[in-house]
Amino acid sequence: MLHISAYQRHFYALLIAILILSSAKAQDTSTIHGTIISQETGKAVSQAEVILNPGIIGTVTDDKGNFEFNGLDAGDYEIEVIHLGCKSYHEKIKLGQGERKFIKVALEKDIQNISGIEIIDQSFKWEPYKKEVVEQADIESLPARDPGEFLRREPNVAGIRKGGGNIDPVVRGFKFSQLNVQTNTGQKIEGGCPNRMDPATSHIDVNDISRIEIIKGPYALRYGQSFGGVINLVTEKAKPYEKFELHAKALMGFESNWNGNKQHIGINGGSQTIYFALAGNHQEYGNYTAGNGETIPSSFKKYNYSAELGIAPAEKHKLLFTYKNSNGRDINFPALPMDERKDETQLMSANYHYLNQGGTLRTVDAKVYFSDVNHEMDNKWRPFSDTVVAVSTINATNAGGRVDFGLGNDKYRLHVGADFEDIFKDGQRVKTLIMQPNLPVKTEALWSNAKIQNLGFFAEYKRQQRQKLEWVLSGRLDMNKASSEPMELKDIKGMEMYYNDTTDSDFVNFSISAGMTYRFTKKLSLDFALGRGVRSPDMTERFIILLPVGYDDYDYLGNPQLKPENNQQADLTLNYNHEDLGRISLNGFYSWVTDYITGIKVPPSEVMPQSKGVLGVKKFENIDNAYLYGFEFSWFTPAKYRYGGSLTTAYTAGRNPEAIKYIFEDGQVVGSETVKNDPLPEIPPLEVNLRAHWYFFDNAFKPEIHLRMVAAQNRISEAYDELSTPGFFTAGINLSYKFNQYLTMAGGVTNIFDVDYYEHLNRRIIGSDAPLYEPGRIFYLNVMVNF
Repeated sequence: MLHISAYQRHFYALLIAILILSSAKAQDTSTIHGTIISQETGKAVSQAEVILNPGIIGTVTDDKGNFEFNGLDAGDYEIEVIHLGCKSYHEKIKLGQGERKFIKVALEKDIQNISGIEIIDQSFKWEPYKKEVVEQADIESLPARDPGEFLRREPNVAGIRKGGGNIDPVVRGFKFSQLNVQTNTGQKIEGGCPNRMDPATSHIDVNDISRIEIIKGPYALRYGQSFGGVINLVTEKAKPYEKFELHAKALMGFESNWNGNKQHIGINGGSQTIYFALAGNHQEYGNYTAGNGETIPSSFKKYNYSAELGIAPAEKHKLLFTYKNSNGRDINFPALPMDERKDETQLMSANYHYLNQGGTLRTVDAKVYFSDVNHEMDNKWRPFSDTVVAVSTINATNAGGRVDFGLGNDKYRLHVGADFEDIFKDGQRVKTLIMQPNLPVKTEALWSNAKIQNLGFFAEYKRQQRQKLEWVLSGRLDMNKASSEPMELKDIKGMEMYYNDTTDSDFVNFSISAGMTYRFTKKLSLDFALGRGVRSPDMTERFIILLPVGYDDYDYLGNPQLKPENNQQADLTLNYNHEDLGRISLNGFYSWVTDYITGIKVPPSEVMPQSKGVLGVKKFENIDNAYLYGFEFSWFTPAKYRYGGSLTTAYTAGRNPEAIKYIFEDGQVVGSETVKNDPLPEIPPLEVNLRAHWYFFDNAFKPEIHLRMVAAQNRISEAYDELSTPGFFTAGINLSYKFNQYLTMAGGVTNIFDVDYYEHLNRRIIGSDAPLYEPGRIFYLNVMVNF
């Protein structure tokens, strides 16, 4: 006879009670399941993305086209189904308590959807922090010369203009290496110019982009060192087709004022096992005229081409090989001491993707890449070139890779992985004294075989708790190592002016973030994110040797012994989504930066300035604290109406608790004073954007008006001798007409009233306090053809 102890009886009684309670609870919850088939063939559609709202739960169909959502509360839901080459499908569902609802969906083929949607993961479609996405359709219908310029349309995203193109993005006051800018989720590009003529965004043609993802704050730690935010430029990729297909796409654009034109052509096709994409772009723009009639030297020429080959060697496995070549010629920068004579950039990558719907290991993504930038700049178009001709040549490479393993099921997802980045820069400036031919040519090192290596390990865990709560926790460990040959500067006679052989540094940085989304109702939710992002100093901050790379009129000197910056930030966002009123979002953020990197003046006895017209030398140093804070508001009308639009407003402020202002007389420092709570420099002012549109002729014709109001920026840094900026108002009209599935035209006018204005982040004209004005009225036309 089996003997059961009292302990065992209590244990089994408890286990039975738990099973009964679990069974009773399971009977209270509901299920939605179904099958996805092709309307054309009647066969099951595997790897179709199925999204359930509200809750934004995502899953992917299995090999038989089946999907299932369990543990749902009774209520109203909407299913969205997306699959490559098919029209998206939407269906509203009313779910009763304990009901098991079955739906069958027949997807209709969409021959217009050439770019398609590639399902790379069974993912949770929510983020507890601010994320903006710019779609390809918006880029194609508006005038844009580079991604940085187009990014300025987004809330709390600005750009630093130094010339006609190559605008450097700024997100919530964070800029340069405080932003993690990459392409296609992982590939990094290191520009060569110390003055950032060539930021990472300038090497990607705007017409190659399928979407731009902007993640604000130190939260997305899977994608590299995240300090102020992530900008991911996703280009069009080669994609598989069920059977062999061939498609072509062309875009031609023209802009008045600049007398500018651009052309893009792309070809893609293939089958399920081998597929490819080819693309080419050309841009040529002249000088533009500002609203005040001033002609701004802003001409440039760019061209690039790319090729991709995709291979699916077995089910669930994909390989993609990419080569891109980007070239720039004679690019004017009136706010810098030099212009870019030529830029030759090569981008290469190999990507592996594994998708497994059924197992615990859901995804594996691996990438290796190499970026090679050859940059040449000179002052030959400047008035003082008849005295000194300076030519700089720089080579900058970035090699690395990442691997990401995704594990989980419909309720949780765990990503673990590692990434590596190896940056190298070398270059020199050759000065020829035209008026003194008997003196030797002077050669100065801009970068002396400088290297930065970063090895990072990351983990991210997401979980969905029924329909009320979703949360995410992520962490990152970075090991950063930097070195350079001695930082050395000699005069024309070879005498030493500056020397520093202490150039090595090593850091171990730990970043962490957490976030949650709580849904009060199906319409109202609250997002909260809290993070600490750490970034090591970049090449310029560590190794620059006496060049005016800052906002103010100083030569800057690198500091190899800088400490990493730490950004402790919180974001709180209230979201309201109503089928008749639209989507409303209100966000507030606060950032506390420790070991903030800024420039501190050094005495002439330590080092003398070398650039014409500067006031002295500043060296990069860490200060204890700096603060940034602000808000964003957005309202988007529902897509179901023929009319609609959006209203966005954004504001950021920053302050340095204690800054030093230097007092000058006759170009000499005669004293200094402490400024309490000095505003941080280069922070854009309050901005409001209003867009309104209306659809006509079965949604084929869409006129849209854009009103932009920017406040004056009077919160300026005394320590940086920053100048205030007046406010302005501009208006524009865009008209787009889709003739058929093959031909679309878009055109309009920007700055209708020919306002003379300039953005606060526009750099001053070199050698003066004159502002760099934005273009006046522009008429534009884009023609898009798809086959």
